[in-house]
Amino acid sequence: MHFPIIFLYILFNFTLKIMPKIRIYLEKEIMKDEKILLDSNHTHYLKNVMRKESGDFIYAFNDLVEWKCKINFVQNDFIVPFEFIRHKKKIEDIWICFSLIKKSGIKNLIQKVSEIGVVNIIPMITEHSEKLSLANEKLKKISIEATEQCDSLNVPKISETQSLENLLDKWEKDRLIFFCDETGGENILNFKSKLNDYKKFAIFIGPIGGWSQNDKKNIIKENIVKINLGQNILKADTAAIYTLSCLKALMQ
Repeated sequence: MHFPIIFLYILFNFTLKIMPKIRIYLEKEIMKDEKILLDSNHTHYLKNVMRKESGDFIYAFNDLVEWKCKINFVQNDFIVPFEFIRHKKKIEDIWICFSLIKKSGIKNLIQKVSEIGVVNIIPMITEHSEKLSLANEKLKKISIEATEQCDSLNVPKISETQSLENLLDKWEKDRLIFFCDETGGENILNFKSKLNDYKKFAIFIGPIGGWSQNDKKNIIKENIVKINLGQNILKADTAAIYTLSCLKALMQ
């Protein structure tokens, strides 16, 4: 006789446990009890996608902090921060520098390396790269959504697309390059001792057609270690994910 009530109780508590943590990124200051007006994109996301209502709770974060907030859709659309959650923690200073590939691969690359955690993502024009133009705002949106979903506070910078030559002309000499070269190099796991000599790193990912000889000559001038990624030839986005994951593991 009491089975339906017990069943509903269990179902309700189970649902609470698996409910996703709804998070939004804000490029503005977040302060306790100070109203934050929502833009149309955030309002649409919360109302129509996540089916949130006035009085529901979400989490909002910027480049410094995260707060738990209460939604108000009654007059205007805004949230009110009421409970401090955490400060942003500094992550390893790693850049991903990748030669332009097809847009679907770029989307996957940015999404996954944002989840893993990087400081800067730099699209590069090399001799064999794809001929395309990128909308930085769209790339930034992909990165923000990935950061929101993985419970991080570290939204990577998305740099403007630039030629390999221009990038290297202003290269920081104290930033070590892990140069992914399909024609040879050592296993990245052999370079753990190198990590003690540097605080800043970059991973260079080549295009589908591989690095040209001119590309290699330019990169070799810098402070680099050449690495291979195993016997298989990996797609650029897969290579970025694999190399970044290995480097992060070595830093632990």
